[in-house]
Amino acid sequence: MANVVAPDDNNIIERFTKIFQSKDKSDDSENTISEKDLDMIAGRASVGSNEADFVYLQNDKKFAWVMGGDGLNLFLKQSNIQALRSIGLEDRWIRKRLELGRCFRLAVFYRSDQCVLATWDGMLSLIDKYYPKSISTKLYQHADAFKSMSFDEIEARARSSYLQGASYFDVNQLPVNGFANDPRLMTEERFMACEGTLEESRGFLYTRLTLTGLFDGSGFTKDSTGKLHVREYLQLNVPVRDLPGFRYLDMSIDSNELMPDA
Repeated sequence: MANVVAPDDNNIIERFTKIFQSKDKSDDSENTISEKDLDMIAGRASVGSNEADFVYLQNDKKFAWVMGGDGLNLFLKQSNIQALRSIGLEDRWIRKRLELGRCFRLAVFYRSDQCVLATWDGMLSLIDKYYPKSISTKLYQHADAFKSMSFDEIEARARSSYLQGASYFDVNQLPVNGFANDPRLMTEERFMACEGTLEESRGFLYTRLTLTGLFDGSGFTKDSTGKLHVREYLQLNVPVRDLPGFRYLDMSIDSNELMPDA
């Protein structure tokens, strides 16, 4: 594993690791970590089928979604699936990855000032900084609509236009090994070449930034019932070897906990 931290009781990541790995085996009340220490670390739930998928913080994306200490604390208090729901992952998405033979890992590292709170303004500021103007200009023109219209409203319009009856989720299941020839899948190249309507712009954000229907710009994760949980952040995607104190923790997933109709 990259940048494995040597065992040390004063090391926050080492202590987090010990508690996470023993959470289903022990009721030890001393197995705790302070809020102050949690605020010093960050993490994300990563998914992949081989080691190459775990070289970067998030596979095949310009930005990575990360959680702060309040999000990581969920993985100490809840089952892994409950925690995944709380950070905004849908059961149907989790099930699909399991069916594809993917494994889940919890990435943990020391937090830096590169983490930007995932509000609409925060997300757009990152796009403006790291994407070509031909992309950021198209997105910025819809900033007010993103904030005022619901995801369902925009998707309904997209279904009756360029999505041709499909949903954003359906279209994003089309790629095989990360590639799809379907023109409805908004890659960077296709988005630069298209008109950049509101519906196409939301499709680009769904595909390239994984802004699903649960994202509302509040800066907090939201589950499928609409309940807000913990703060969520975006940061520039980097190789995990460049993150201080980085380590991966294997996550066991019990598919029996998933909703049967997911």
